[in-house]
Amino acid sequence: MRWRSDTFAVRYDVLFPLYAQLPPASGYRCAAMQAGFFRRKRVAEAELISQQMLNVFPQATAVQLEQWLQDYYRMVEQEALDTWYLPHQPISDIVTLQGFEAVQAARAQGQRVILTGAHFGRFWLTGAAIRALGHTTGTITRDGDADNRHGLHPAEHRFRQHKLARLQQVLGGSFLVEGHDLRPLYRALDAHLMALIFDVPYPQAHAGNVTVPFFQSRISLPAGIYRIAKKMEAVVAPFYMRDRGRGQVVAEFSELLDPQQYDESAMMCLLANQLETRIRENPGQWWLWEALPLLQRDEQ
Repeated sequence: MRWRSDTFAVRYDVLFPLYAQLPPASGYRCAAMQAGFFRRKRVAEAELISQQMLNVFPQATAVQLEQWLQDYYRMVEQEALDTWYLPHQPISDIVTLQGFEAVQAARAQGQRVILTGAHFGRFWLTGAAIRALGHTTGTITRDGDADNRHGLHPAEHRFRQHKLARLQQVLGGSFLVEGHDLRPLYRALDAHLMALIFDVPYPQAHAGNVTVPFFQSRISLPAGIYRIAKKMEAVVAPFYMRDRGRGQVVAEFSELLDPQQYDESAMMCLLANQLETRIRENPGQWWLWEALPLLQRDEQ
């Protein structure tokens, strides 16, 4: 039942549906205000994130770390609220695209395109803005199974299923599940843009990974994006989110990458360098501070 204690969550069942009845600027302000409360409920998590930030930025002051943590938890709450706003608000009130014209030109010429970004900012909003321009987007997700194979809290699992269903409706493309048959991905590239996130951590060694420089260390990244793009003669379109405040974001597209001009290490190194630049600009927008040790696992 919906109101059982193991599936009910105030955030998902009361607060976000309530905020979504407000204009976006007001709703996102409410989500930002509650970020501090939920942060205080996750003391151990916040301390770990803070420590990882300090490991990467050892000269950071206590004031800077506090601001980055505030930015991080505000992003978490606002990203969750996005799920309720997507079908009901003009997407231009929330997200704009910058540099997407190159992708449009490539598609107009019949070119297959793989969008790639990092777990940086509210990246799902990019696909919604693209759909408003007439392009559908698909992806590969880890959360598509109904059996909760990752052991999430029941309320969190229910929310993620709801979120994915809504995203698939809004983005309009094929949503495939990691670990399943990926042959549909190759067919989907003819019909849709496909978005594949490149900074994916794995709990065990992954045969398809390459190791690249990242800040003062090195990280292990899956090179499947490169291999798929090269095999399918697709170009790769990197994008990164920039927070504008008041709940608004910009999806900034970098120059298109032709995999025929790179080897897998060179392309993944370029993407890692782009991500590092964005993190330096706004550390609180990266989702994977907790997972950084997994990304660095091969270097330990």
